[in-house]
Amino acid sequence: MQIIADLHTHTNVTDHAFSTLTEMVQAAEDRGLAAIAITNHGPTNPDGPHEWHFSNLDLIPRKIGKVTVIRGIEFDITAPAGGINVISNKSLKPIEFALASFHECMFPPVDSSVHTAALEAILYNPYVNAFGHLGNSNFPFDHEYIISRCNDHGKIVEINNASLSIRKGSHDNCMDIARLCMKYEVPISVDSDSHICYRVGHVEGALEMLEEIGFPEELIINSSVERLNNYFKGRGLHLFDEEDLL
Repeated sequence: MQIIADLHTHTNVTDHAFSTLTEMVQAAEDRGLAAIAITNHGPTNPDGPHEWHFSNLDLIPRKIGKVTVIRGIEFDITAPAGGINVISNKSLKPIEFALASFHECMFPPVDSSVHTAALEAILYNPYVNAFGHLGNSNFPFDHEYIISRCNDHGKIVEINNASLSIRKGSHDNCMDIARLCMKYEVPISVDSDSHICYRVGHVEGALEMLEEIGFPEELIINSSVERLNNYFKGRGLHLFDEEDLL
């Protein structure tokens, strides 16, 4: 089992990240990845870049060196009802892949019922592609209720490698969420959530956990160029040239 793209990364326009766009893309190439998504925090996050960062994402070349670059964002799920960062239509337009995640600074933890309701609101949000680091134990929710409805609303679920080491209690939650994704055949992405170039593409812990439970590789959208290409083609985006698919 492998990944060919890292769909959750932060450059140093996010204040607590350390590497430039160029350094992140070079790291992806060094790791042999075919693609990388740049997904900095939303502009109303105290650590996020100015909104103009997102309105100018289409300045980034589609391909840098051997790596296809996907223009993205990690939206904050906002309290209390499960909104996302306020951002203009102009700034939304260049975004090609959007995660939505709980962060304590934007959504102080409450209880499972409140978190579940917020995630349900995200299910209906047309601007969000994926749930980010759902395994965070600070945000318990009704796993089965949310996961069982993801396919109805075109949402994928991220298994976040960083959570396994930095978010206490995430391992068991991630395993339960992954098992439910198997049960309901919900596609997932496996990502590093790297904030420095040295972590790009490093998802060893997440892949080990998925192999332990027998997770099917065909449900991992970033496990092959063909699967990733098909995912984005289904959303009207042509990512890869024919030679990339050979």
